[in-house]
Amino acid sequence: MQENKNLILKKEDTSNITLIIAYFFTSCILTVPSVIYLIHNKTIYKFIQLFSFTYAGLNAYVETTIYIITLIILFSLYFIILKKCNKLFKTSKSLIIFILCIGILFSIIIPTTSLDAYSYIGNGWVDSHYHENPYYTPVQEILDNKGFDEMLGKVAKCWRVETVIYGPAWSLICKVLTMFSLGKITNALYIFKFTFLSVFMGCNILIYKITKKKFWACLFGLNPFILFEFLSNVHNDIFLVFFILLAIYFIKIKKNIALAVASLAIATAMKYLSILLVPFILIYALKDENLKNRIKMTVIYAIEFCLIILAFYLIYVRDLQVLKGIFIQQNKYGRSIALALWYFVNGNQQVLSAIKIISLIIFAVSYITIVGKLFFSNNIKELTFNKTIRTYQIFLIVFTFILITNFNSWYIVWLFPTLMWQKAKNIRTTLYLSLGVLNSYAITYATRSR
Repeated sequence: MQENKNLILKKEDTSNITLIIAYFFTSCILTVPSVIYLIHNKTIYKFIQLFSFTYAGLNAYVETTIYIITLIILFSLYFIILKKCNKLFKTSKSLIIFILCIGILFSIIIPTTSLDAYSYIGNGWVDSHYHENPYYTPVQEILDNKGFDEMLGKVAKCWRVETVIYGPAWSLICKVLTMFSLGKITNALYIFKFTFLSVFMGCNILIYKITKKKFWACLFGLNPFILFEFLSNVHNDIFLVFFILLAIYFIKIKKNIALAVASLAIATAMKYLSILLVPFILIYALKDENLKNRIKMTVIYAIEFCLIILAFYLIYVRDLQVLKGIFIQQNKYGRSIALALWYFVNGNQQVLSAIKIISLIIFAVSYITIVGKLFFSNNIKELTFNKTIRTYQIFLIVFTFILITNFNSWYIVWLFPTLMWQKAKNIRTTLYLSLGVLNSYAITYATRSR
């Protein structure tokens, strides 16, 4: 009997090891082409195969098929690993080490479906090298005046003529990171990538510290969508996730409201949507205070929040043009409900503007009403963190999928920092969405003319 039991356990251990190895080597399939390209070319400057996966010049349909099959296998392994997480990883340390190994693989991959990383590098270089304010001086102006510069040459044409669209905290990070690049685009890209890897690992550690469960760190850290979009394609939303998680950590674990507010202020000084979470965090944190103290402390923390954001803006501000970036994205229409409306009204800007204004007013009134009801509720002491976060998540979903006119697939990550407190159905839906959006460009890849 004991021998049979040992045999079963041995088979199970072998199966678990095989599963981990399979996930690792499937990740390598995505990584190897970048390694080969870098060995042969020594630089990523001339890499133009944006919609290519093998870099071998195969038929577009063949490459797309390879890409989709690889991702489906990776996601299938991912879902199996989620179910067996506690058996696969005996300790949190072993899980974090495995996530780090996979993270390194994805960090090596040259961006293949996005040029955003080069915009970050370009705007940072305008600031750190040319000592120009990126909120007033676009990349194209530097190219016109100074001539060729490989640090600027890979910025997408649609963004060369635009100033920075992100908050000043992000511009400051870009400035610092590009200072160490020695003017080489390959150096800059991998400085960004391994900084992103550090932030990504910080997210996983925070998730484990907050939840005390390996499952949630596994859900985030091994999700192919997150690995691909934020370590391979280098989208700055991973910083947003980190500071939101840090705020939750300070509230849930450390009970430090001031540090939580500071974290959300930094997140908001990168991407403005983070401000949506601030009232909900304060309502939960102050729920045990009487109404008078609740109001007083809310005012104090609101001042702290504003001062931190103001401090970042003072680095760059000359006039209100520094806020131009808030509106640039909302004047673009792509992959959203707004795009359907754009076609429906034949691009009539007056009608579209009216619809946007009405939608924002409805959203703002609804948001303020719900926040007010929670804040002044007689039963506020009974408010749980789950309920608070689920209410916030409703507004976040509406904002993400309805109000944004130029939706990008990686925005799905905004749902992840508070996913741990959602209902099981919503968690599954978000995971399936992450699978869907990672494959969402597949038809574009296959049909794009080169």
